[in-house]
Amino acid sequence: MKRFRRHSAKANFEHFRVLTARYFKQIFTNVGTFLPLLLEAPVLLVILYLVADGDAFTARNVGQANIATFVLVVMATLMAILNSYREICKEREVLAREIYGGLDVTAYVLSKIVVLSAIGLVQCALLFGGSLIFIDYAFPHPATGYLLAYLSMALANIAVTALGLFISALLKKSESAILPVLLVIIMQVVFSDCIISLEGGAGNLKYITPAAWGISVFGNVCGINGWNERFYKDMYALSPAIGLIVLAVFAVVFVFLAIVRLKREFRQKD
Repeated sequence: MKRFRRHSAKANFEHFRVLTARYFKQIFTNVGTFLPLLLEAPVLLVILYLVADGDAFTARNVGQANIATFVLVVMATLMAILNSYREICKEREVLAREIYGGLDVTAYVLSKIVVLSAIGLVQCALLFGGSLIFIDYAFPHPATGYLLAYLSMALANIAVTALGLFISALLKKSESAILPVLLVIIMQVVFSDCIISLEGGAGNLKYITPAAWGISVFGNVCGINGWNERFYKDMYALSPAIGLIVLAVFAVVFVFLAIVRLKREFRQKD
């Protein structure tokens, strides 16, 4: 069983700082990496413009408002999984050499989640901010509505980014990620408890779906439950704080699992 070199907290923080700076530099100096990241949000914004009704929230049109909410939050999670699912498995060989040379696994994974989360925050800001041009959300409490709506997208993005890193830590090659990534995407779409309503055991899967919690926050701050006597969703009635906390817990758990997975894998190698 391989024994890792132990370093002080200061040395591990230095690993984290250097890796974070290196990943940012790699992204901004590689056109093939930077350009897709730059274009993701604008392309999705065009799609939102084509499918969303800009007056849905002011007219209190539940169906159209749900479509806009669904598209915004699910798109945030799709950007996250596409950005993260290859990040660890594509560096497998280099990572092995660096870890056996003394690299701290925790610092490595944390640097990944920090860089990808920063990218996700910017992408979500572009997507939500751009949507304000043609959608009037008519928040009952604008002072907190805009912030909480953005946070619902941002934390959903970060939670799925962490999930993508965990998937990447499980796999040896990025080609093997097609099926798990497809399952993650399908789960965010089908079990988001917005456009598609499921009952029974299948409906309970929404509680482990990041997009569903992001949508619950967005739907709550827009006050959609109070628009129509025939429409009511339990998750829209939850406090936004609950949804945001659950998303943060998802992110922490998946980051932790990615760290544990990598430590177990490299300890077992000679």
